[in-house]
Amino acid sequence: MIEWIYTTNEDNSARYTLGKKGNHNLICIGINPSTAEPENLDNTLKKVESIALQKGYDGWLMLNLYPQRDTHPENIHSKEDQDIVQENLKAITKVLGYGGYSDIWAAWGTTIDLRPYFVNCLQELRTNFDENFNWLHFGSRTIKGHPRHPLYVAYKEEFSSFDIDDYISHLKK
Repeated sequence: MIEWIYTTNEDNSARYTLGKKGNHNLICIGINPSTAEPENLDNTLKKVESIALQKGYDGWLMLNLYPQRDTHPENIHSKEDQDIVQENLKAITKVLGYGGYSDIWAAWGTTIDLRPYFVNCLQELRTNFDENFNWLHFGSRTIKGHPRHPLYVAYKEEFSSFDIDDYISHLKK
């Protein structure tokens, strides 16, 4: 039986976690969630799941820098809502406490440039992951060095190491 991991806020305007729990899980981190739910995945999550399984993981977990649900990133709050950011961090801390996670797929693409506060959200989210986590990106990176969004990578690509701290330091310049 599939054990779904799924947390949202009360009115479902923010999604904090979505995934399938296995023994060897891949965490994927994007910018913001769409309308996907258990048993009703969108194209991004179908691809995340497919790549995870193809690369030897039996579970996956989708997290986001900013939890506001919207299918169009340009509609995301122009100013960050600290309440949902803090709830996002709490949900992530809780699910990481279940164990079985070590690899993190950085997958937010160029959308990180859309809102200045996304970099702060990434820094805050980063504090949830210690040196035991292995940061990865899939396929080549963008011209600006961002890890590509899952929809813009080919299945034949591979995971490569991603220095998250170096990446964040370059974003802050």
